[in-house]
Amino acid sequence: MTAIKSTDRTLTEMQDLEAMAAKLLETARKLPSGQDRHNALQEIERFRARISALQHLDLSGMAQSPQPYDLVTRPCTIHAGHFRWDIRENGRPIQSSMESFATEQEAHADGRHELEKLIQVSRL
Repeated sequence: MTAIKSTDRTLTEMQDLEAMAAKLLETARKLPSGQDRHNALQEIERFRARISALQHLDLSGMAQSPQPYDLVTRPCTIHAGHFRWDIRENGRPIQSSMESFATEQEAHADGRHELEKLIQVSRL
């Protein structure tokens, strides 16, 4: 197996991976609640984490300021046993989920999707 250097990846390849992850998340959200959906969302989150790690490697040689955003999941105050997410910029809430999620993992996966969109927009 030949190792691929981060400089060999093109912007288009990274965008293709991100689009694939978004399509997987969209499909997983259509699954009925249960263990299969939970497992699918966990795998998608791992896939997205790997994409983020690849992006970080691609940028490691360039001067870059740290991202000011963080993602926080929290219990829903309306629906007991459900969860929501918040995106914060420098510790200040800037975006919250409109819907609640059955598990913390589902809330985190959805929040991660929104955070990645926000980060992409901030890079433009």
